[in-house]
Amino acid sequence: MKIIAYDRFKPGVTLDTVKPYLRDEVSNVWRLWKAGIVRENYARADQPGVLIVFECDSVATAQRYIDDFPLSKAGLLEWELIALDAPLPLEFLFDAGVEVFNLLAQQREHLAGLERDRGLHLDRFQ
Repeated sequence: MKIIAYDRFKPGVTLDTVKPYLRDEVSNVWRLWKAGIVRENYARADQPGVLIVFECDSVATAQRYIDDFPLSKAGLLEWELIALDAPLPLEFLFDAGVEVFNLLAQQREHLAGLERDRGLHLDRFQ
């Protein structure tokens, strides 16, 4: 499951406040990136902060990683997390004859086959 997490400084926190933590913060994110847990990482353009795309089994798992960030441990950030899932098949918007539920059933069967053949755990469509 993809989870988008974005932060913002708590009131009173400035760039000077976070500067002593940045080396450890970036190292931690890099470690998660190399492990395939962090998929994308962006600086926010609207205000100081970051947006991180996690690949985790749940929002709770992503939250545990965030709680382990040095800036989070120091209580300097507020985080928002958004879980993402695959959209409905778009074909049904263009063709009234497309049976959405049949397409979803086919996706479930395909994922079950992947899970079985490759030992994956893909339960988000069930």
